Amino acid sequence: MTSNKKTVRYTATLPEESLEELKALAKAQKIPSVNFAIKEAVGDYLKQLKKSEYEELMRQAGKDKDFLSRTIGCAEDFKTIDGEVTGEW
Repeated sequence: MTSNKKTVRYTATLPEESLEELKALAKAQKIPSVNFAIKEAVGDYLKQLKKSEYEELMRQAGKDKDFLSRTIGCAEDFKTIDGEVTGEW
């Protein structure tokens, strides 16, 4: 997860065993640094949470009759137009 976003310093608590494992991985050059691994893990965790939240919203939308009606209506409205587009536009 490479990013140019602003970073801030924050203190967190990790199990000593996890920190030692991360340090060993960094020393063996399996990861660039402990900090890198923690940033990656937090980024992956946040993505997973957002994906779960999105999936739940989609499950709820799938039960919403008004939403389904609007979605089907839009699909029908664009059915003929979509057929007119060929190749890249």
